[in-house]
Amino acid sequence: MGVTTAAMGGNLTGTKVCLSQVPGSAAISIDNELDDGLGATGRLRATIGTSGVNTSPSNAVLAALYSEDNVYTICYRI
Repeated sequence: MGVTTAAMGGNLTGTKVCLSQVPGSAAISIDNELDDGLGATGRLRATIGTSGVNTSPSNAVLAALYSEDNVYTICYRI
């Protein structure tokens, strides 16, 4: 977990709290609870992560729907 002000894909700017290595099922639940359920829009954005590696958010915001088979880095603008 970390806090950043770096710009993220999809033009998400400002201060964000980010989590890495989030399982797909958890990312789906968190986004549905806190935002719009879509990793490419809203206050919460997701990027594909790498299992077992702390992955920084990338400039390429999630282009597809979440998959329970993937691991994500998610960031929520606060």
